[in-house]
Amino acid sequence: MSTKPSSPSQTNVVALNNTNSQNAIKVIEEILVYIEQDPKYAHLREQAKNPPTTEKPKNFRQKLLNRLKELLIADPKAFHGTAVVSEDLAKQATLTAGTVTVSSLFNFFTNYPLLFFAFKDMGFFGVVLTSLCNILILKFTNDTTTAVSSRTKYNKTWQLWAIYASLSINILQSIASLVGTELMLNQSGLSQLKAAESIQKQVQQVETLKQFDSPQYQQARQRCQEGEQQLNQLDRTNPRWESLYVQLYGTWGDRSTNWNQLPLEKLPTCRQVVRLETEASQNYETAKKNIGLLLVIRSQMGNDLEFLKQKMPLVYQQHFTPAGEIASGIEATRMAILSCTNKLLSGDIAGMGFPLFMLLLSVITSGYACAMTIALAFREDTAKSFSDTVKLQRDFWLEARRRELTAQVETFADIRPHSDSDSHLN
Repeated sequence: MSTKPSSPSQTNVVALNNTNSQNAIKVIEEILVYIEQDPKYAHLREQAKNPPTTEKPKNFRQKLLNRLKELLIADPKAFHGTAVVSEDLAKQATLTAGTVTVSSLFNFFTNYPLLFFAFKDMGFFGVVLTSLCNILILKFTNDTTTAVSSRTKYNKTWQLWAIYASLSINILQSIASLVGTELMLNQSGLSQLKAAESIQKQVQQVETLKQFDSPQYQQARQRCQEGEQQLNQLDRTNPRWESLYVQLYGTWGDRSTNWNQLPLEKLPTCRQVVRLETEASQNYETAKKNIGLLLVIRSQMGNDLEFLKQKMPLVYQQHFTPAGEIASGIEATRMAILSCTNKLLSGDIAGMGFPLFMLLLSVITSGYACAMTIALAFREDTAKSFSDTVKLQRDFWLEARRRELTAQVETFADIRPHSDSDSHLN
């Protein structure tokens, strides 16, 4: 039994059907390629690769870990828009996000000692507060850095403020890394510096003894001066003159009296001034002699902290722990800042050592992270990725392709039944 050859009309229908099918497949491939390249449809690609399942929602721990990951690691997608993203832009955004992440985490860990010592006196709450402050600083750093890239024609001033904020916080954190490293690695040096400062304060207190600035002395001196002024204004024949003179200096018969044997409150007013000046001078000379002897012992020992512990135990207990560390966290921070400042001003680069190395690392990582972020933000393709105009054009193009595909699929559906029925004719 032979098969009847197809008619020309049937052949044309089949050819038309094949052409429409090829056009429909071509349009579908174009749309699929576009969807694969556009970050806007990343969630669709993820859904296609990982279809939804009936698994239970993530627990609190997993959610917390995800939040922590988002906080610590910069998202490359945050450094560009979604309108149109080239492969090169996506690659540069990934590199920039990696640099920002390294810089932020480096500053996070080098700043922690500074904040820890600042809140150390608060106990466990101080540890919590230290962690919270450091996390907030990290978030602020990442947010301002990300905001630098979000540049459109409507928010240029806003972006400039983001640049200023990013540069400022990174400069501050670089400085803090220097102080934080000094705090963490040079506790013995800071204790010696604090001990030397405490000894110097004791020497200064001795010098203040010769200033005669006690309230008792000042009051007696003022009464004596006022009395002498009144006495000079009175005539010697005035009965008031003699009584005032006795009040100030004593009677004529008391001129040979040993005033040192009388209590201070029983002395005439101006005699009290002389007594207080004499006692202050004697106290100063005695204290100066004693501190001089102690300074000789200090130079022989060659260790200010140990000298303070042995010869000035009250001062030692006020400022140091039994282990020899500075008792106050705030004071330890102040000494670290003072130590770094003194070394920098004196040009003691070798004395800076590892803290200077950490400062330079922070400056380099922070500087290049900021520079790369700013450079990426001002790229033309980055601006296009945030452009509403480009996004609108893309959506129009997609809509046009969708309509073409719909029309061709409908045409193919109308033709296909006829071609199938005709193909089975004998």
